Amino acid sequence: MNFPKEQRRILLIEDDYGNRVLFADFLEQCGYRVLPLADGNNCIEIMQEFLPHLVLLDIKLPHIDGVTLIQAIRNHSQFHAIPILVVSGYAFQADRRRALAAGATDYMVKPILPVTLNSKILSLLKLPPKPISYENTSQENTSQENTSQENTSQENASQERPSQENASQENASQENVSQERGKHERRGHDSEPDSSSGFWR
Repeated sequence: MNFPKEQRRILLIEDDYGNRVLFADFLEQCGYRVLPLADGNNCIEIMQEFLPHLVLLDIKLPHIDGVTLIQAIRNHSQFHAIPILVVSGYAFQADRRRALAAGATDYMVKPILPVTLNSKILSLLKLPPKPISYENTSQENTSQENTSQENTSQENASQERPSQENASQENASQENVSQERGKHERRGHDSEPDSSSGFWR
C-alpha cells in the first residue's frame, strides 16, 4: 500500500458496526487514512502491510479481546512503541488499569465527543491541529452577504407589488362607494343599502 507521507494512518478495531462507521468517517474527515476492522484476527499481519501510526481499539472484541491484542502488539519488535488508544464502554478503573498495564498508551471511556477524540489522537501523534483556512471562510461570508442582499431586494420588490395592487383596489372600491351613494341619494334618503353589496361587509 502506498500512501502520502504526510497522511497519518490509523488502524481502527471496533466490533460494533455503528461505532466503527462513525469513527472511521469522522477520522477520515479529519484527514487520517483509516483501516477499520471488526476484530483483531491477523492484526499483526495487517499492521505490517498497513503500517499504522496509531491503533485505536475497543477492549471488548470477539475472538481476541483487546487486552490480549495490546500485549501482542507490544511484544512485536516492529510495533512495540506505536501509540495504542483504547476507547471503551468499560468505565471501571480496574478495566483502565488492566489495559494500561498491558501496554495501552491511553484509555478513554465512551460516549466521547469527536473533537475530544481528535485532540487525544493529535496529542499522541504529537501533531498540531489542522489550521483553518481564513481565506475560504472570508469568501464564504462574502457569498452569504451577497445572497442576503439579493434576497432583501427580492422581498422589497414583492412587497411593493402587493402595495401597489392594494392601492389600486382601494381606489376602485372608493369609486364604487361614491357611485352607490349617488344612486341612493337619487332614490331617496330613506332607501336601505343592498345587503348583497360586498363593500358593506
